[in-house]
Amino acid sequence: MEFEGRRIVIAGAAGGIGSAVARTFAEEGATLVLADLPGDPLDELAAAFAEAGVPATAVATDVRDPGSVAALATRIADDLGGVDVLVNAVGVLRQYRVVDMSPEDFDAIVGVNVRGPYLLIKHLVDLMPAGSAIVNFGSVAGFVGSDGSWAYTMTKGAVSSMTFGLAQELAPRGIRVNAICPGWVDAGFTHHMFTDEAVRAEVEQAAIGSHVLGRMARPEEIAQGVLYLASERRASFVTGTNHFVDGGFMIKR
Repeated sequence: MEFEGRRIVIAGAAGGIGSAVARTFAEEGATLVLADLPGDPLDELAAAFAEAGVPATAVATDVRDPGSVAALATRIADDLGGVDVLVNAVGVLRQYRVVDMSPEDFDAIVGVNVRGPYLLIKHLVDLMPAGSAIVNFGSVAGFVGSDGSWAYTMTKGAVSSMTFGLAQELAPRGIRVNAICPGWVDAGFTHHMFTDEAVRAEVEQAAIGSHVLGRMARPEEIAQGVLYLASERRASFVTGTNHFVDGGFMIKR
């Protein structure tokens, strides 16, 4: 197993997609650092891994806070000595018309979706040896826009631009930087929209119409895309890309 003993940091690990990414790396024998806000989801994920004998450490982290991210970096340096893969799976979705969105709401979504990955990379990159990888989370939304979710699509476009620039900056250090771009995923944000069965049916119908494959992605399918981008054996010549795992969403546009 390529990732046996490799040190994988997953920010946003307690979310639907982040936890799938964590489980996928665990199946490959990786040593995990699970970073997310404190609370039951993070504690439950860590407990499940402990019960299964998976080497995983949960570190409560607010990715918007430089002090919190710096403390995460110190913990990793002390416990593991470095990072082989950083997965930035943090993200929030808030829907507002521009005239209704307050500056505080704007700052909140930018704080998680853009500031978060920036701070994580800033504080962890010096712990990453040559041959390591960063996988950011973009989205198809960053390329096609979304009525009512313009701020979210803006932040995902920023993540893609960040990926392009840092792939160039970090290449001399032997660090690859890519972004994975899902379409609709049957987890996370999408589940938050399921306030009732009518909404669920509407969302599922939208997914059928939006994807060539006629369904939403399973979170485990997105995790396999992350695994590919993180792999030095499979993706050693892949950097600065937006890797679409979108069921054909983009080719319908």
